[in-house]
Amino acid sequence: MKFRLILGLIFVVLFKSIYAQSTPQVVVSIKPIHSIVESLMDGIASPELLLKSNNSAHTFHLKPSQIRMIEDADLVVSIGDQFEIGLRKALKNLNSKNRVEIMSLNNLVIHQYRADKIYEKDHQEHDQETSTYDMHLWLDISNMKKIAHHIYLLLVDVDPVNTSRYNQNLQLLTSKLDALETEIEAQMHPFSSKIYATFSDTIQYFEKKYRLGRPVIVTPYHGARLSINRTLASKNTMNDFEVSCLIYGTEVRKSQISVLSEGLNLKVHRIDILGQEFSAGPEQYFNLMKKISNQVASCLK
Repeated sequence: MKFRLILGLIFVVLFKSIYAQSTPQVVVSIKPIHSIVESLMDGIASPELLLKSNNSAHTFHLKPSQIRMIEDADLVVSIGDQFEIGLRKALKNLNSKNRVEIMSLNNLVIHQYRADKIYEKDHQEHDQETSTYDMHLWLDISNMKKIAHHIYLLLVDVDPVNTSRYNQNLQLLTSKLDALETEIEAQMHPFSSKIYATFSDTIQYFEKKYRLGRPVIVTPYHGARLSINRTLASKNTMNDFEVSCLIYGTEVRKSQISVLSEGLNLKVHRIDILGQEFSAGPEQYFNLMKKISNQVASCLK
């Protein structure tokens, strides 16, 4: 009896070990991208998420356990070194075959930050390593479809045994993204060319995708100081163009928004472009985009 029990335990341990070795170990930096990868890997394995808290994607620091997780991964997916700055050291010696840097992919729609010439000095004084490119590219659903296809190819490469399942998952995911794109297009159509104001240039991909008007940009980059001159200039511009919607990110203090909106007829909406309020998983990206669309529509009405 004991012999059979021991054999059974050995079989279970061996089975788990073989199963663990047969499924790819994938690590993803932020929730929106993780959501897409989770959809692609449905029924095969679950990718690990690095940024689970409300910490900034630009400055979060890795724990020793996360560093080991990256080192053991078959595939690590991130936006780029200039976005997840805390990942630079951990990824420096990683085999390039085990890593995909989304900003380097071909055929994506990539925008530059649009700081006006009056902000040129601010950029020179800002961190010299800060990218001139806007990396919030997941806010354009067409980008996400291209990203999904590229990651699908990488997953098939590291795990050819599950090619059929990856292909099924890709087809389902693409269909869902198409439907989401159509839904948001219809919701945003009434606001085509309508001007809004934004504390920093955070939803450019969403704005250009759905043809909103170019916004009044209050500050040129995340964390920029809200000076008196910048405040007065932005308020005058918002007043001149009769702007009625001001959008700001999670890093902005309410006191700053109060100063900006005082004396103006403004609706203000706080938008979390990472969707940290939503649980990680295949529906996270869809929940995020629908919420942003609802917020922008409500703000522009």
